[in-house]
Amino acid sequence: MKKDKNKKSKGTRQIVQGGMRVPNGQRLPDVVLQMPEIFLFDMNAYMSSVTRAKSIDYSNRTRLFDMYESATLDLHLAGVLAKRLRGVTRLPIEFQRNGEPDEVINAQLRSPWFKRLRKDLIMSEFWGFTLVQFYLDGDNNIRYDLIDRKHYDPVRKTLLKFQNDQDGIPIENFGNCLFVGTERGLGIFAELMPAVLYKRGDMADWAQFCNIFGMPIREYTYDAGDETARKRLIQEARRQGTNAVYIHPKDSELTLIEAGNKTGSSDLYKTFADYWDSKISIRVLGNTLTTDAKETGTQALGEVHKEEEDDMNADDRDFILDILNYDMRPIFANLGYDVVGGEFVYAKKDKIIPSQQIDIVQKLQSMGLPMDDDWLYETFGVEKPKDYDRQKADALAQREAIRRSLDDKEDKPGKEDLNGDKKAFKNRLRSFFGIAPVTGADTDF
Repeated sequence: MKKDKNKKSKGTRQIVQGGMRVPNGQRLPDVVLQMPEIFLFDMNAYMSSVTRAKSIDYSNRTRLFDMYESATLDLHLAGVLAKRLRGVTRLPIEFQRNGEPDEVINAQLRSPWFKRLRKDLIMSEFWGFTLVQFYLDGDNNIRYDLIDRKHYDPVRKTLLKFQNDQDGIPIENFGNCLFVGTERGLGIFAELMPAVLYKRGDMADWAQFCNIFGMPIREYTYDAGDETARKRLIQEARRQGTNAVYIHPKDSELTLIEAGNKTGSSDLYKTFADYWDSKISIRVLGNTLTTDAKETGTQALGEVHKEEEDDMNADDRDFILDILNYDMRPIFANLGYDVVGGEFVYAKKDKIIPSQQIDIVQKLQSMGLPMDDDWLYETFGVEKPKDYDRQKADALAQREAIRRSLDDKEDKPGKEDLNGDKKAFKNRLRSFFGIAPVTGADTDF
């Protein structure tokens, strides 16, 4: 995704966002926010919104962005999106100069705002862009504001006071702004909207199906000319619940033709919803098995999907580092932080799965490579015993005693066992103890 590499801003103004209610005598904010429309969307609204957003000369993304906000109410989409964002913020970032951490800058990177910033930057891939403005608070700590996307025109690079404006203030009039995204791209949400809308319609039909065929129908009859009885029956029906009611004169009837296979019909709604959930998972996470448990899923296939998700998380993390190292350096400098000669890096790498780590350790030991005991305790979360030195000495002494015993038996001729396997057994036993390091090594494993 393209990133707009901001240089030192010409302006110094801070963008003020708010509503129409301002104290007397004060001007309206630079951005006058309005409540989004998040309900009553369909495919026709989606297509017209995309068309307006794609307009060359008079583009407007307001309605499309309202649809995006509506889509985030989908439980499955919200879940997989949160999962992807956790992959971005899980590893800490620090600023290093000549391999040494810079605690002045790292104190800022450990603040809550930096975790939110990483999420907002990744969301530029879903919305099409992200615009933020940085500033210093009263304690000279870095803070930032996320500028409402409906109030920025990325094509003309102007800030819009009202969301449907076509003209606005050049963004260069405001200081320390960072734009990440593309000028005309509509983001991943544009691809996900059809899935959300189709699924939403399916769920509505499914709920109606359950309402009709899932509850019994109560029948009331009255004399055709007795209007008082009819009204009384209506009142009683309302007091007794919300399930279906049929009220009719005694000389009329209702024939309710039920679906031939209600179970099959219900399964059809569920299958349709599951289909779109899987497509949403694939687009957001690159897979389905790390989110949806399927009876047909195998462990091997799940591990392949996990690798795909890890690759996507790695791309996201590299994306964040590129922005920090290439786009945000001027902003840090403007705010008074020295970034010359240093770089932003991840403080540590992903942890390997413990079972895989143990297998690696055992293979290294079988090759005769010494291992550091303290590293092993820390890596596998095992508490180091308080009498570690004594246990270490006892283990070495016991190992030496076994070696001497084996050597003495080899020097003394003895009777061979019936199967002639005594020598082979001793060789196997010797090779087993040979795996462990001798005196001077760093581990008991």
